[in-house]
Formats: sequence, structure tokens, C-alpha cells
Amino acid sequence: EDTRRLLSHIQLLDVDPLVVKSTKLRLLLESIRHELVSFGPETPGKISREEMERLLDAGVKQGDALQGDWPWKQAPELVLTNPPWLRIKDRFRGMEDGSQLRKELGERLRNLTDNGQPRFSTMRGNVNLYRLFIERSLQILKDGGRLRIIAPDSLLREQSSHPLRELLVHHHGWTHAWAIEEANLLFPGMTQGVVVLGITARGEAARLNLHGPITRADLRRDGEGLSSRVPVFELDQKQWAAWARTTWAVPRLPRDRLERSYTLKVLDRLAKLPRLSDEEHPLTTNNRQVRVRVGEIDQTAHAKNIETWVKGKRSRPFIRGVHFSESEDGQVFIRHPAFRTDIPSRASERQLAMWVGDNHPTYGPRLACQAIVNAHQERRLRWAVIPEGSVLGNSVNHIELHQDIQSRLMDDHTDIESGLQWLCEHLNNNDLDEWARAWAANNNVNNYELEMLPVELPDSFPQFSTLTR
Repeated sequence: EDTRRLLSHIQLLDVDPLVVKSTKLRLLLESIRHELVSFGPETPGKISREEMERLLDAGVKQGDALQGDWPWKQAPELVLTNPPWLRIKDRFRGMEDGSQLRKELGERLRNLTDNGQPRFSTMRGNVNLYRLFIERSLQILKDGGRLRIIAPDSLLREQSSHPLRELLVHHHGWTHAWAIEEANLLFPGMTQGVVVLGITARGEAARLNLHGPITRADLRRDGEGLSSRVPVFELDQKQWAAWARTTWAVPRLPRDRLERSYTLKVLDRLAKLPRLSDEEHPLTTNNRQVRVRVGEIDQTAHAKNIETWVKGKRSRPFIRGVHFSESEDGQVFIRHPAFRTDIPSRASERQLAMWVGDNHPTYGPRLACQAIVNAHQERRLRWAVIPEGSVLGNSVNHIELHQDIQSRLMDDHTDIESGLQWLCEHLNNNDLDEWARAWAANNNVNNYELEMLPVELPDSFPQFSTLTR
């Protein structure tokens, strides 16, 4: 009876008919191996093979969970799923008519409706399929049903997942998140971090229980699935909203108790400050806010105009992410052969270090940040002042300052380069770097992340509105 009750209530669905066929066969063979099903004649205490096959035909079906209807009348109480971590734009990559297929799939998904409402309310921009699986799973579940789903941990912090996080917080009960560190290799060939979400469909949750960081050694087959050594942080919604400005991003917290305490203090303190691009930030002048731009040269598209460094009168330094370096005492500097003589001839900093393209404007000194960081770097934020005349690649972000802001900096310093150097020291602040690491979605430091930094400046550089009063 227990076997019959279990198998008559499972609902397994996959879009691939081969997967459905092999799943049925695997379940049948495993049931025979564990002596739950009789292989030959009927045996007392075992289900007959014919009955087992009928149960499997009813409980294991082929179908498209995203675009189709749920093939069972009874809504499930628990959904467990490991969806594809694939963007729609990559779904048909390499196919002859891939572009058209991608466009058609996107249109079909956007046009799907249930009771006159779009099926996928979070489908914006470059959509990742796992986000759609999360939203669809919650629609399929009965009220109060539970979802446990595996997703990349970038979901917790990336800007593009903001609509999905908002849905989970405002319309469902997001209660748990297991944050599994990158490089744990849970899946072959993937180094990305993993998050296991626990959500109650159309439920309520006053706080999110954040478990982690978790390693493979912490995973257990028994109990609640985790070692008791794994730290848990209860993130209540009031504190959460103050930290993340209602984007509902979830910070990355250290495992060590002392390091975690420091990170939490930094988050509490800096969350109260205006962000770099805010109207209320001290740098904002005459309603001109700070903006962050990507370097002007796409390194792939302009590869023929970037060469190995050769010193000459017309040589223009080409600055890439690799040129940002740190000294032993933690000072960030530009290690480029145009500005240093201690770089070996075969060093990577000499390769692709000279711009030879024509008709490109000359810029003054700029304040720039490495845009792609190595996971093993001590710092996430590496800011440096780029000398006048340099050309920036797209692995570098730089701050764009309106002339009004530059004038204020020059009022307090001898020239713009000195003013940028002063600002650079505040941008390389250790607390600010800790903030950036806590909110990092991946190894890319994007413009939005930099514009949202709570950069703290001394009282000697007042807010412009205060200055004018």
C-alpha cells in the first residue's frame, strides 16, 4: 500500500520523450531491485509489473511545463526541479536558423496568457530560462505548496533578476536560500556558485533564512540536508529593504564569524549613505550626477588596431583590465609599459597595449576601474587614475564627470588629475570594497554596480545644495 500510495501521487514531466521513456524504465527496474514490484508472477507484498506500468504511465508524462498546461488535474503540494541554466538567446546558438527560432520562442513565451494575464510577469530583457521555471512552478503549485529549486547564485544579486526577486517577496513566501560557494563543482564542468531556493506558493514570510556559504562537505543525505556547522542568517524584510533599496538582492556573507560581523557592520553603515549616482550625493552638481561608462574600444571589434607596445612619439597607451595591479601594501596602480620601465618584454601587460587606430578623440585624465576581476583577487574594486591621452578597452569602466563637477574638484585641488587622485583614494576604501564583494553577482563589475556604490566623502567636500545655500 505504501508503494502504491507513493507512485500514484508522483507527477514527473519532461519535454524530451527519450527522457520520459528512460525514466519509466529506470523506476521500474529500481522498484524490482528493491523488491517492491514482482518481476514475474504476482507475489504477496509486491505490486504486479502490469500495475506498476499503469502507475508510471499515469505519473510520468511528456510535456512542456513552460508553454503547455499541467497534465494532471490535482495541483502538486511539492515541486522539486533543476531547470536549464540557459538564456533564450543561447537556446539555438550554432543552428542555421537559430536567430529566427530564438525570436519565435521569445514571442511565444511573451504572448502566453492565463485568465487574460501574461503567464510570465518577470520576462524582461535577455531572459534566462531558469527564471521562467521558477515563476511557472509557483503557478502550478497549490496554495501553500512548497518549491525547492536549484539555480545559479547570481539570481540572488544580479540586476536582471530584480523582477523575479520582487515577485518572490511580495506574492509568495521566500523562506530559505542555501548559498553554495563557487568552485564546489556540484555539476561537472561548472564552477559557478549554486543557490537552492525554498519558497511557499502564495504564502507569506517575514524573513529569509540565508544558509551559507556552503561547501560540498556540508551536504548531508539525512536530516535537513546540511551540516550543523553551516551558519544561518535571518534577514528580516525591514533590514533587507534598507540594505538593497527594495531590489531584494541578497548579500554574500563570509563564513568566518569575525569576518561576517565586520561585513554586517559595513552593510548597516554604508546602506544609510547616498549612492554615487544619486541626486543627494555630494558629487552631484547643478543636477549633474556622476555616471559610469564602459571603455570606448570593443577589443574584439577593433582587434586589428591594438598591438604590442612599442615606444614612439605617436604611441598611444591602450589600457585593459590586465593593466590594473596592486602593490604589496594594497595600493592600486596602472602597470603599463608607457608608464613603467620594470615590465619584462614578454609580460602580458606589453601585449595588446598600444592603440594604432585613426580618428579617435584624445581624452584628459580619467578615473577608471577594472571591469572583469579574477576570483582570487584580494580586492573587487580596483580604481586608478588613467593618464591623459590613453585609450580604454571595454574591460575597463570609467567615471564620467560633468564639467561642473570637475570645476568643483579643481577648486579644492591644484588640477583635475590631483582631484581625481583624491577621489580615487575614497573609491579604493576598504569598507567600500567589502560592500562591493557582498553584493557581487559575478566576476563582472558592471556600470550599475559602480553607480550604486555608497561612496563616502569627508565633510570638507559638502553636498552642492548645502554649498549653494
